[in-house]
Amino acid sequence: MQKLGSAMPLSLFRAGETVTVCRVRGNEDMKRHLQEIGFVDGAEVHVVSSSASNVIVLVKGARFGLDSKVAQHIMAA
Repeated sequence: MQKLGSAMPLSLFRAGETVTVCRVRGNEDMKRHLQEIGFVDGAEVHVVSSSASNVIVLVKGARFGLDSKVAQHIMAA
């Protein structure tokens, strides 16, 4: 895992990149929901597509579409 200083919001990564979750930010409900679907520290996430409004990712074998505002709460490197 890389240092948090080099982490960026998941919404900033491009399609085709594979990154590692460093931290999930936000209120407790948002953090719990994202952790329940696989966005936990150390999880590998593959960005399938990314646009200004949403991000489609593969995490733990499942494909998810995230609003870019939600993706901003997932810090990855």
